[in-house]
Amino acid sequence: MLDWKLGYSDGLDEEPEEKIDIMPYMSSPDTPGEAQLLWHKAGRLPDYNYGSNVLEYRWCEDVWWHYETTLTVEDRPGFEPFVTFDCIDYRYTIRVDGNIAADGEGMFTPVRVPLSAYAGKTVKLECIVHPVPKVKGVPATRDQARESVKPPVSYGWDWHPRLVPSGISGSVRLEYLPKIRIDSCEITYELSDDLGTAELRISAETVGSAHTIVAFITDANGDTVASDAVRAVTGRNELKLTLKSPKLWWPARQGEQYLYTVHTELFSENGDLASECSKELGLRRVRLVMNADGWEKGFPKSQGEYPFTLEINGRKIFCKGSNFVSPDIFYSLNTPVRYRQLVTLALDANMNIFRMWGGSPVNKPEFFELCDKLGMMVWQEFPLACNNYPDKDAYLTVLEKEATSIVKRLREHPSVVLWCGGNELFNSWSGMTNQSLALRILDRVTLAYDRWTPFIMTSPIYGVAHGPYVNIVDDSTGMEAITLMTASDHTAYTEFGCPGPAQYDYIRKYISDEDLGTFFELQTFDPNGKTHAGLANLDEKLTNPWFLHHAIKAHYPYDTWFRVNEIYRYFHKTDSLEECCELGQIIQGACYKVMFGQARIKWPRTSMAVNWDFNEPWPCFAGNSLIAYPEVVKPAYFDVKQALRDRMLALDLNRLRYAPGEEAEVGIYALNDLPDALSGGDFEITLDFDDADETHTELMRGSFSEIPGTSSVKIGTLKFKVPEDVSKTFRLTITCSDGELSESYTLFRKDEE
Repeated sequence: MLDWKLGYSDGLDEEPEEKIDIMPYMSSPDTPGEAQLLWHKAGRLPDYNYGSNVLEYRWCEDVWWHYETTLTVEDRPGFEPFVTFDCIDYRYTIRVDGNIAADGEGMFTPVRVPLSAYAGKTVKLECIVHPVPKVKGVPATRDQARESVKPPVSYGWDWHPRLVPSGISGSVRLEYLPKIRIDSCEITYELSDDLGTAELRISAETVGSAHTIVAFITDANGDTVASDAVRAVTGRNELKLTLKSPKLWWPARQGEQYLYTVHTELFSENGDLASECSKELGLRRVRLVMNADGWEKGFPKSQGEYPFTLEINGRKIFCKGSNFVSPDIFYSLNTPVRYRQLVTLALDANMNIFRMWGGSPVNKPEFFELCDKLGMMVWQEFPLACNNYPDKDAYLTVLEKEATSIVKRLREHPSVVLWCGGNELFNSWSGMTNQSLALRILDRVTLAYDRWTPFIMTSPIYGVAHGPYVNIVDDSTGMEAITLMTASDHTAYTEFGCPGPAQYDYIRKYISDEDLGTFFELQTFDPNGKTHAGLANLDEKLTNPWFLHHAIKAHYPYDTWFRVNEIYRYFHKTDSLEECCELGQIIQGACYKVMFGQARIKWPRTSMAVNWDFNEPWPCFAGNSLIAYPEVVKPAYFDVKQALRDRMLALDLNRLRYAPGEEAEVGIYALNDLPDALSGGDFEITLDFDDADETHTELMRGSFSEIPGTSSVKIGTLKFKVPEDVSKTFRLTITCSDGELSESYTLFRKDEE
């Protein structure tokens, strides 16, 4: 444990006026943490989660943060001393006794500083973090991040405040490494076409003179199943192992998450074990294959869309999940406990994939180890999002270094099934193309270091959709979001959102009573019911917590993300904020259920449904997430959990609003995401009122035969008349003889506008 002090100045070589002892405030015993977080814990900055306090952090972007400690470097025979920084965010200079030992940028490449020249001495160690990188002459938006590999989310997003962290975000270790050692060990493998053989290559970089290097694989019982040994050379050593009839790694609920252990041992000339390395490894083959009807018709036959069906070990799998964002503004606070809570919640909601959105930082190793063990697939993006990243040598050099580190660190995790260049890079607001050098470099890096895992340049890509992000009424067309989704023909929906407010009691924790009472005053609409009155002057109001915490004007110049106008339209106008929250949550849950269901019904034409988003890094008063910060489950989570069951009956609803007396027609489907067939059964569909005079009406009975594995099968059509006296909300329930397949939908009476 190192005793760190922290201060700030206006320059690299300018001493801070004050340095504080940060030991009581560090994120962990070996992780100092980000400067803003430490300054807050020391009482120098207010709680960034509360009210408008985050505005008081802006000055922190433009100073130089000085971390300083002293350490005694022991002279240990046979060992070399190093100090290793796992993660520095972002641009840094490291000095030892005033001498520059490292100078660079990038938070995903560890920095190892040799200290042999200081053996037997006590030295001063400084890590000076430079001001936040910004493109000059650009407004204070995410555009400022486009010439650095720093994750752009912290520059401000529609669910993240403008708070740009700086500091030592990972652990710092003083370590003594043997002069004869395995310095790094990399594992790659290839499965045969029939999956009956795995050819493994272990590449071990060694230091010092040794005699033999040995590699062997043990199975889950600890038994050795393959081995190899070669004469050791200083530098790169290659070992090859063949594993017959390997047990494969499968995603959750598709099979076993089988993990082998690969051991590498280095022996000295006298036969002593000098160094060793052990890594867990799951074996799987992943391919990205063409969706149904994905080829253009006619001659010459050509790829009309991007292949977007994930095939694991020869089995096509419908991917259902969510966009995962960093659990906290501050990377140092992303702990294994928090990772486990979030991953477990997703798996409990029947998800099988996370899209690791490119605006956020790449998670720590513990996250991926957890996904390996539990079977959560990971689509990993590089830290590029919604910007036009330049063809400039300075940027591209850092990007290639960081990307290489990311790929080498994650490629051995079987859960990582897809690489992606970044978020929304081919859109009009980004302007990149597949000829942009940044994306060509990322393609090359993934091919060089993880050739058997698919790579796509961005999402969305040809055939894939982002959106919609509204519930009942689309701001542009006036149509229901589910109607728009039903009418679309996309291979995957890798972002779609159903916004809604957080719980009332949750909001109250982060806002004063005075600011709480301004909500309805801010909810003043112009005659067309879309924009806020005085929108041109809205920037003057952005110090109000309702704006800062993303309830109002979070993204579009409309009523986002609280959607109070939608609540009024679907229920009634109310001056109770608590009631508004409750009603908005009903809408959010009802919409998420049908939107996930609609994507699943389209299988195999549609192969993926991944909502925007799963979690949040700080308290949002409204948004699309299923989990509020830090790990607070929102009501819509339970609707999504129901909608994503591996086996269920579902209704093909293309809207949620129905007028009294109208004739409606709805398709009935059986969904089976598992490889084994689903037995047939009987079902009944009923209509129920939700008001005090509850009414129960049987609409139809039916049956279905056996449903094949991994399929969506239409089993009938429901035709019914909406009662004239139907309640404001009512339910369609499909009850199956196998109760686990049953489902219920909340629908809304359509009144005169």
